[in-house]
Amino acid sequence: MKSAVLLVIMASLLFAPASIAQDDDKPTVAFLKWGDSSNVALAEKAILDMLQTYGFINEEERALLNEERSIEGENINIIYGDALFDRMEANAIIDEALDRDADVLVTFTTQMTQITYYAIRDFIDPPKLIFTVTSGPYITGVAESSCIKPDFVIGTVPVTNYEDIVPLLLRQDPDMKVAGAIYSPMQTASEVGVARITEIGESLGLTVEAESITATPDLYQAVENLANRGAEAIIIPIFTFQGFSLLLSLSYDYGLPVVFSAPQNAYRGGTIGGGFFGLYKQGAIAGNMLISHLNGDIDIANTAIYESDDFAFAVNLDAASLQDVEISQALLEEAAYIVENGQTAQGISAQYPEVEITLPEMPLEQRRAADLQFLAGLECSPEMIAEQRAALDAGP
Repeated sequence: MKSAVLLVIMASLLFAPASIAQDDDKPTVAFLKWGDSSNVALAEKAILDMLQTYGFINEEERALLNEERSIEGENINIIYGDALFDRMEANAIIDEALDRDADVLVTFTTQMTQITYYAIRDFIDPPKLIFTVTSGPYITGVAESSCIKPDFVIGTVPVTNYEDIVPLLLRQDPDMKVAGAIYSPMQTASEVGVARITEIGESLGLTVEAESITATPDLYQAVENLANRGAEAIIIPIFTFQGFSLLLSLSYDYGLPVVFSAPQNAYRGGTIGGGFFGLYKQGAIAGNMLISHLNGDIDIANTAIYESDDFAFAVNLDAASLQDVEISQALLEEAAYIVENGQTAQGISAQYPEVEITLPEMPLEQRRAADLQFLAGLECSPEMIAEQRAALDAGP
């Protein structure tokens, strides 16, 4: 009897390592968010669509992930972390992901990407960092250029061209002389953005008065100061903050239209939103990078950061009415979509405010071939690296 028990125990010990090894082979991916926004929701949906299409997650697991619940799935573990726009919480969710041995950290927005990068950059063998909805990886030190970057870093960059956004102020009101801008000195992308807005404004004969804020209550004084200095509208650079509703409320009180540097913000209540349009596509490309890495199809070290500058703008007539502002016919005719009575003619939703929010249908093998061909086009050649290094050395 004792011999039989001993044999059972020995057998269990022999088979246990195989089971454990199988679990160890299952990748763990952490989704790390600075906070919720429609921009993040678009990219997040695209990544989950990719994971489901490629069979990493099933329908039941997708339902849990749609509720932002972490899963220990059949093929992949996914950890959700939301910093709720708080730096201490951001550090806490990064620590949790590292404690759970995450193989890949997927970050959303410049703020979360920057905090995560500086938390892991000195590791001997850091987890891979794949970022998306991140406009400022170069100005925050995460990378120098698309190919000159740490070996463990890759991602997608929506390029914000203020040269396209600032003129929207004058297309709305050709007689405008003064515009106000609000930014945060704690966010590098915001500081760089307001400097660029000011420079472009001057070239167009438009004076830009800037006010900085460090907390939501600062908006009261900032908007009042801008109104007192003759601002006829407010323009917001790329800037993540929680005072969106308060800013809109103040804009109604002062009768100031607000131009945001993202079309999606028109659906949230901004009078005009202009900037990068294609965040679902950015998320799909980040998902392609993640899946191809997990499948061993790409070397992140030799694959470039993807950059795109697709531009569009949208208009919110409900906000304009509350501000007692009449939107120019020129803007209405060229807007990607117009929000009126809380809706759009294109059926775009507040949660996913873009036209294309699903993957194109195609057989999986065809999709895989197309996705790999796309990433092959991002390979960093020695010539490309040399060219980017020369440009960096030459300076601005």
